[in-house]
Amino acid sequence: MMRSRTRRSIVVWLVTVVMAMAAGISALEVPYLAGRVNDQANMLEDGFEAQLEERLRLLEEETGAQVAVLTILSLEGDPLEDFSMRVVETWKLGREDADNGVLILISRDERRMRIEVGYGLEGALTDAQSGRIIDHLMAPRFREGDFNGGVGAAVDAVSSAIRGEPVDIPEKRTETGGFNPASFIFLLIFGLPFIGTALSARGAAGWIVGIFLIPFFFAFPAAIFGVTIGKIAAIAWTIAFPALRLILPKKS
Repeated sequence: MMRSRTRRSIVVWLVTVVMAMAAGISALEVPYLAGRVNDQANMLEDGFEAQLEERLRLLEEETGAQVAVLTILSLEGDPLEDFSMRVVETWKLGREDADNGVLILISRDERRMRIEVGYGLEGALTDAQSGRIIDHLMAPRFREGDFNGGVGAAVDAVSSAIRGEPVDIPEKRTETGGFNPASFIFLLIFGLPFIGTALSARGAAGWIVGIFLIPFFFAFPAAIFGVTIGKIAAIAWTIAFPALRLILPKKS
């Protein structure tokens, strides 16, 4: 009888896992490349958008490098890095023989930014420089609601780096988020009792609590550390929970 219940619990768990994974398979669609500036989130003024288009056109004529700007409303749960790579691969920025394309990506709702640089330009525009452009030129202006200024400053800095001109960016990066000790402590205090119940309670109760903890393992780490960490935590719990529940002793 006990074995039958255990098998049923495992089957229910596996079905839930498969359904959760199926729900997360769909990826955010890459928008159509309409020009050098693709303001899907309507963050930029029309006149300024036209100015950026012209500046990036002149940059391409001068250097051959193709720089594109994309703003979106939301990543819809997609990791920023994965989506930016899909955009670059779909849009095929840069010449094929030079791989000299750059994507400046902004997700409005998550307030996330990324500069994706083709291999051919990595010597001119390093990851460290891209990070400083985001932290020191874009983020401060975005916090003040100056989206034109933030994107314009990023385009100017990227253009200068591509031309081989000096880029005046502070070496030290300021904090724009990241680890919050108070939030982490709250996460532990709130979550530990439920985790203990899920692992030690007898019968279906423990399995039910464990299933309901999957969104918890995604939401809280995602809010503190980012969406990617949230997904990793949720997947880790989904895989580890049934094994731990079968191994650990149960409350009498």
